[in-house]
Amino acid sequence: MRLQNRSSQWVVRVLIFALAVAAAPLPSFAGETNAPVKPRPTLTMLIKQAAAVTPVTVVRAQATSTKGDKSQLDSPSFFKSKAGVIALVVLAVGVGVTIYSSQNDRIHSVARQ
Repeated sequence: MRLQNRSSQWVVRVLIFALAVAAAPLPSFAGETNAPVKPRPTLTMLIKQAAAVTPVTVVRAQATSTKGDKSQLDSPSFFKSKAGVIALVVLAVGVGVTIYSSQNDRIHSVARQ
């Protein structure tokens, strides 16, 4: 019995070592060696690029025009839809079962009295 335990430990160690040796050269195959490395853009550079592309006044005008206009939403309320009614019914049944089970509990402990 002890011999099997040692042999299985040896096999596991050899497999872990083999996987480590096989995975070690993988990052070296990931990209070209002669490709120039681009510097990462800073946050200020990205903000300047975004500001140059989109004027701020246009964005503000679009945000204020769509803020409070609900007349374009041609959909009814969620609770008036079929899924909303089902959700309300399931919620009501759950609350009813909870109240019923709390009032008609068979276990009468001292803490409830």
